[in-house]
Amino acid sequence: METNDLIAKIHAEHATWQHRIVDIKNELKLLNSHLSDFVSRFTPRQVPPHAEHFQNQFILQKEVLDIMRHDFKQYENLLEATMEGKSKTEIGDILQMHQTHITRLNDFEKLYQDLKTEFHRFVEQPVQA
Repeated sequence: METNDLIAKIHAEHATWQHRIVDIKNELKLLNSHLSDFVSRFTPRQVPPHAEHFQNQFILQKEVLDIMRHDFKQYENLLEATMEGKSKTEIGDILQMHQTHITRLNDFEKLYQDLKTEFHRFVEQPVQA
């Protein structure tokens, strides 16, 4: 029973991560909208060169989130199957996979925060004629 409690705790943490991914995806939509508003103030020849960089980064970040969300869902399915006795996955393997997901999400969050900081600096810089 102790193993199932641990798996249930891990499963709940994963559900929180899934919500965080949805939140970040929504935030990316807002950032992309902010970028569009920012770019619309310029004529096509005047658009700052980094604007496309941020557009590409927002697309890439969304794709990474989609992949992580899929992978996390597969892992959640494994957790559920293990709790129901339909999988013989060892708890050590589950904990190792869990740690990998923690690291992956933390690494993503750091890179994402750096991107947001860089983007905010970009849109707040004075417009050069």
